[in-house]
Parts: sequence; C-alpha cells; structure tokens
Amino acid sequence: MRLIGMLLALGAIGWVLYTGSGGGANDTVIPEGYQQSMEKAEGVEETVRKSTEEKLRALEDEG
Repeated sequence: MRLIGMLLALGAIGWVLYTGSGGGANDTVIPEGYQQSMEKAEGVEETVRKSTEEKLRALEDEG
C-alpha cells in the first residue's frame, strides 16, 4: 500500500513539474529568444556572404 502511495505521489510530482515547464508545448529545447537571435544571425551571415561575393566579382572584373 505504501508503494502504491509513493508511486502516485511521484507521478503527481512529475506531472506538476512537466506541466510547469511547458508541458511539451515547445517544439524545440532552444528558448524562443535564442531561436530568434539565431534566425537574425543567419540573415546577417547571408548578407555578409553576398557582399563578399560581390566584392570578389568586382575585383576579378578589374584584374
């Protein structure tokens, strides 16, 4: 009887912790703020890459 009570208590504690942490609502473990920062960084990276390619083409055309 004590074992059943202890298992039920552990299950209840686990459920409270699970729902308190978001309950699986997130599709990823990366927090939303970090995800947005990563997306902005990818945009900056692409812009720098395009700019570099254009400068290299300009240098090749001159030479």
